[in-house]
Amino acid sequence: MLEWFDKRRESVVMSGIRDHVRAVGDAASELNKAVTSLCGADSAKAMDALNRMLLAEKEADTIEERMSMELSKGDMEPKEREDLMRLVRRMDFIADWSKEAGMNLQLILEGKVKVPCSLWAHYHEMTIELERAAKELRASIENLGINEDMAEKHSREVERLEHVLDDLYFVTKKEILFSDIDPRAVFLLRDMLHGIENAADSCKDVADIIHILITSEAHKVR
Repeated sequence: MLEWFDKRRESVVMSGIRDHVRAVGDAASELNKAVTSLCGADSAKAMDALNRMLLAEKEADTIEERMSMELSKGDMEPKEREDLMRLVRRMDFIADWSKEAGMNLQLILEGKVKVPCSLWAHYHEMTIELERAAKELRASIENLGINEDMAEKHSREVERLEHVLDDLYFVTKKEILFSDIDPRAVFLLRDMLHGIENAADSCKDVADIIHILITSEAHKVR
């Protein structure tokens, strides 16, 4: 499989994978920018970031659809095609769940629901780590077929960041539980929290797939 990456770095599919991971990373990045803006009480800037996030998520979906078509008519073995489709679909989940979190954030803004700055600070920590995880995934994928050690290093860092996010998730959930806030805020913040957590889990899923690809190729060489 990794030989396939090496030989077809300039193929339509490889170009699509690079474009896809970039669009997915953009969605996570814009979600972080939106939350960062709220830490500064700038709702207009947050909405601008959310609009860019929606565009990035839509672009990721479009690329995924195009790649599905390309993979269905490529020269790969069925197992290779299946592995690549699984990689692409899991990557798309990152953008999907980032969008889910962003849509709940948009409802908070549109409903003018009051949220304490201390809570936004917790969400800010989480979206920073989510953006980092997406960047590490991009670096890992860009090294497939070129430098497997670097690809593995970046995928392992994604797993570490996912554990960091797990800890932040429970800290934030506890903060919500003991906060005296509008019940609407509790409902929307909870769903937003789940979206960020699921996006992080999807990052780890992609990293696991990359690890499996690298490990199986190493065994094949032996």
